[in-house]
Amino acid sequence: MRAELDEGTDEQLVAVRRDVLNDVEHAVGNLLQRLHHAARAATAGVGSPGERLQGTLDDLERLLELLFDYVSPVAVQVRPTSADRIAESLAAQLRAQGTREVAHGAAPGLQVLADPRVLSRSFLLLAQACVREGDGNAALSIEIVPDPAGDRVQFLVQSASEAAAAAATPHGSLAAAVAGRLIELQGGELHAWPHPGCACAVALPVAN
Repeated sequence: MRAELDEGTDEQLVAVRRDVLNDVEHAVGNLLQRLHHAARAATAGVGSPGERLQGTLDDLERLLELLFDYVSPVAVQVRPTSADRIAESLAAQLRAQGTREVAHGAAPGLQVLADPRVLSRSFLLLAQACVREGDGNAALSIEIVPDPAGDRVQFLVQSASEAAAAAATPHGSLAAAVAGRLIELQGGELHAWPHPGCACAVALPVAN
């Protein structure tokens, strides 16, 4: 994935992580194996493999979409944006994924540098990863925490339960990786499931 900052400027290349590609390779192998099983069952006339086949195809399509996101160029135009607006955007994406409740704090007057359109896509992917990892039925809170150094602001997504995701599913892992790349292209950083009870932490640069 690379950022195309402005027309006529050099492209900023971002390295693709090998561990993410390994996850993708493993996930694709599992999906293809499921397709072969469904095809054999259909040929043998055993059971009704239609739903299993459709589910596997849906998973494969979603995985390929994420992979294309991961390697595609992205146009980034950062500008000062209210931290409160960022928190509400993240909360809205979490609610849209079926979380029971999402509350967020306020930081009046605090602004960060971000591209709202690209950040919204990041938050959608993060929300999908969080819900896939078991936070869908939990109450979540978003805390806005300025960094002591004063150059970044963290948005901490906390779960009411102490159970954070121990291991991401392939889809969740790739979704979080794409979200992380998009956040990095805006000068920020993502920590997915940094400690028990915390679904993720997004850091964005402060607008001077």
